[in-house]
Amino acid sequence: MLPAFALPVAVLGAAALWLGLRLVLRGPGVGWCVWVAPLIALDVAFMLRLAAAPAGRLRAGLAVLGTAAAIAFGYWTVVAAEMAALIGLTIPESIQRLGPSLFWTLVERGTSAWEMALVVTALPLAWWLAR
Repeated sequence: MLPAFALPVAVLGAAALWLGLRLVLRGPGVGWCVWVAPLIALDVAFMLRLAAAPAGRLRAGLAVLGTAAAIAFGYWTVVAAEMAALIGLTIPESIQRLGPSLFWTLVERGTSAWEMALVVTALPLAWWLAR
C-alpha cells in the first residue's frame, strides 16, 4: 500500500522542485531547468525503494511511469508559470487553463535538442535505478 502513496508524492515533489528552480534561476526558454530530469529519475526510484516496492519489472515500470509523469507535470507547471506572467494570472489559474496544443507548441519552441536528450535519458535511468 505504501508504494501507491510514494509514487504520487515523488511525482508532485519533483514537479514542485522543477518549478521552484525555474522560478528562482530564471533561465532562457521553458526547458532551461531540464537538467533536473535525471535527478527526478533518481528521486522516483529512491522513493519506490524506500516504500518497499517489490524489486523487479513492476517497480522499474512504476519508476519510468512516475519519472515521465513528473517530467510532464514539471514542464506543464513551468509553461503555465511563463504564461501566467505574460497574461496576469496566478500560476494555479494558468495551470488549469493551459491547453495541450499551446503547451506542446511552447515546449517544442523552448526546448533544445540537448534538453530533450536529457529527458529521454532520464527514462532508462529510472528503469536501471529501480530494478
